[in-house]
Amino acid sequence: MKYMFNYAISSTDCGGAWLEPNNIAEYARTLETLGIDAIAFADHPAPSKKWIEGGGHESFDPFVGLGFCAAVTSEIRLMTHLSVVPYRNPLLQTKSMTTVDILSGGRATFILGTGYLRSEFAALGVDFDERNDLFDEAVEVMKESWTGEPLSYAGRHFNAVSQSIQPGPVQRPHPPLWLGGNSVRARERLAEWGDGWAALIGSPQLTTTSRTPSITGPADLLPVIRDIETRLHSHHRSLSDIDIMCSSPGATLSLDLSSEQRIDALNQLAAIGVTWIQLGIRRGSIGESLDSVAAFVSEVSTKVG
Repeated sequence: MKYMFNYAISSTDCGGAWLEPNNIAEYARTLETLGIDAIAFADHPAPSKKWIEGGGHESFDPFVGLGFCAAVTSEIRLMTHLSVVPYRNPLLQTKSMTTVDILSGGRATFILGTGYLRSEFAALGVDFDERNDLFDEAVEVMKESWTGEPLSYAGRHFNAVSQSIQPGPVQRPHPPLWLGGNSVRARERLAEWGDGWAALIGSPQLTTTSRTPSITGPADLLPVIRDIETRLHSHHRSLSDIDIMCSSPGATLSLDLSSEQRIDALNQLAAIGVTWIQLGIRRGSIGESLDSVAAFVSEVSTKVG
């Protein structure tokens, strides 16, 4: 099992300590030293006040955040969790992704999604109803750009005429591309070309807000994994070709669970094919939060099969 930590962005916790560059660097380096496999940043450039006050969160530009972490680490993988692809011109998105991959020495993994906040789409001038078509177009452009050949493409909102997208990424043919979200369309994309899947596990209210089918725990997750396996087979692929990541109470550090309870919860997920776990942060000071991660590593993660 591998573990990803989604860095918490907060202007208010501990007097803004989570925004201090030195603290971010310390967090990334300590995660790497502890053996955590990836650090991630989310993508919400212009969310509504209503969403923030209703349980949403602040965010950095994920590519800038990952570039910063690349400079202060050498081994930990750098993830978007996730990048809302339709928000950006696909050529600019490809350039940002490629830059992170180069500056990290080939440590980038990009979890991609179509997005769900209608007001954020409106603020960014992107048609919400076109998001799936824009997503598919962007992935096609990314892959063509990464071949190293000049790109000619007639897009929905742009035209490329023999554009040169250089330099290319370190990882070939391109950095791993994962899918986020639980929808049937996301599963089919995963089966066709994805390298991994980040399932959204949570309450029905959470998944309704995120406009994706509900998965509340392992019992709901298993049939979805079986559906993905069937879809992979139709594309001459198998579950061994992809990674699967989700959250779990067993890795939610703010919950008061015993080590045995955590190990049992994570082993249940490993048994049904989950290969990555998203760590849930314990709020508090930087030091307290890192102490909780260290305890998790020594008492739990090293004992998960």
